[in-house]
Amino acid sequence: MQTSNIRSLVFISLFAALFIVMSSLTIKFGGSFVPITLQTLAVGLAGLFLTPRNAFLSIFIVILLAAIGLPLFSGQGGIPHLTGPTGGFIFAFPFCSLLISLAIGGFLRSKMSKGNKALAFIVFFIIFELFSSITSYIPGIPWLMNALDLSFQKAMTVGFYPFIIGDALKSLAGAILATSLTPYIVHIRSSTVRNSEEKTTFNV
Repeated sequence: MQTSNIRSLVFISLFAALFIVMSSLTIKFGGSFVPITLQTLAVGLAGLFLTPRNAFLSIFIVILLAAIGLPLFSGQGGIPHLTGPTGGFIFAFPFCSLLISLAIGGFLRSKMSKGNKALAFIVFFIIFELFSSITSYIPGIPWLMNALDLSFQKAMTVGFYPFIIGDALKSLAGAILATSLTPYIVHIRSSTVRNSEEKTTFNV
């Protein structure tokens, strides 16, 4: 097995574990079926440090394990939980991580990322806010509406509005980490590229 493949497995496992840990830290508002967690931050960090394929797998593996019954989402698991009110958010997470990784890789390959930390911080924040938070609401809100027979306005009230500030703070934390650790991000992403074809696509 190539060294890059071993590193990929290690990093996939590490970020899967991080996602599980951050999923266990839960706060729920009264009347809301969507808990406050650090899941979207974990999704963003996986996309930040890993290549698109590995970022997707790190989150998707957790969902697969939860589907067979392991209590990985705040002590809950199984198909009933995954298809419950928050199912749309859960199934969006691997794709959010994939999109973040693609966007991060594209930005780090561009001339815009060189030497201007203020600009880099703004771009990182937008990427996190757009793909780790807002994108998850696109399937999450309709799923919530269908699961609980809610109107659009009610679903937004219980599943979106209470989380706007928290999402922004998590995106801010992600942007700070991304700006501070850019050389390490580049190294980790490059070290897990499997072959020359992927180097062309993903190497940053």
